[in-house]
Amino acid sequence: MSNAKSWVLYGAAGYTGALIAQHARECGHRPVLAGRNATAVTALAEKLDLPHLTLRLDDATELAAALAGVDLVLNVAGPFLNTAAPLAEACINAGAHDLDISNELQVFRALYDLHQRAEAADITIIPGVGFGVVATNCLALYVSNAVGGAQHLEVATRAATAQAGPGVAVTRQENLPYGGWLREKGQLRSLELGTGITTLTFPDGPSPIMPVPTGDLEAAFQATDAPNIIAYTAIAAPAVVDGGKSDVEPGGPQTYRSFGWARGTNADGTTAQAWLQTGESYAFTAAASIRAVEEALAGSLRGALSPAAAFGVDFALTIPGTTRTDAISAQVSLTQGIQKENRE
Repeated sequence: MSNAKSWVLYGAAGYTGALIAQHARECGHRPVLAGRNATAVTALAEKLDLPHLTLRLDDATELAAALAGVDLVLNVAGPFLNTAAPLAEACINAGAHDLDISNELQVFRALYDLHQRAEAADITIIPGVGFGVVATNCLALYVSNAVGGAQHLEVATRAATAQAGPGVAVTRQENLPYGGWLREKGQLRSLELGTGITTLTFPDGPSPIMPVPTGDLEAAFQATDAPNIIAYTAIAAPAVVDGGKSDVEPGGPQTYRSFGWARGTNADGTTAQAWLQTGESYAFTAAASIRAVEEALAGSLRGALSPAAAFGVDFALTIPGTTRTDAISAQVSLTQGIQKENRE
């Protein structure tokens, strides 16, 4: 496709950034590849035949000059606790849309607080356009709509990856001091990290899951207004800790299956749940982030929004190889954990 508008991919030389840059090029886009490491950015840009620039985030004047005339920035440089705020400020000042693939609770809280400023600047700010948030956010809105407005929401992901990027470990480490969180009666409540572990049955079988302080909490609230929300992530079984490998086809290539899940319950107890299934999570992130760029550039979105609020409940289904189902053969088991005590 032709891409007439100008946009910047910040963090392009990182593991995830390079995957996204490659996918963007395959889709016919010509983003400006940007980052702090001049050598790495230049090498990738030459490989993909794309424009590039070296860009630091601690120099407001340099940022303003770099974003002059730019329509959108896709930030893929973690830890996002360090990169999200300066890029969002620069985008507001430049009148450029600001998207990222973060999934840190504190980042989402800070960016959603910029809603009115984004509206006034005639731009949109959309954190979480990668697998972790898109998978749960679209399902959260889907099940909430199904019950006529959820009062309780539970969401979970289980990511399968060919190779975990090094930025994931750094991001996790920087978020540990914030501990665990959930949303209760409309307010965020702290939770001891590592508590509330329970079991969820995914389409390929049961998996232990644990409440985590991710951006899913804020994204689900922004999309649905549900006052009570818990966000879980699967605790990897020993066989998949390193590679996240789901299946090995006899005589064939390794396959990967990543999942999202959401369950919504309304005030009278009516419940709906749904599962999302896709392939390798980094591949999903590359495809979803580029789709989000295309939608943001083509639309008239304004303010700070979640992916589902911005692009609709079926946005995840536009990613190749992604399906949604309302039922699986095995009954979901969530009989333990904190959600029971929260409803009593």
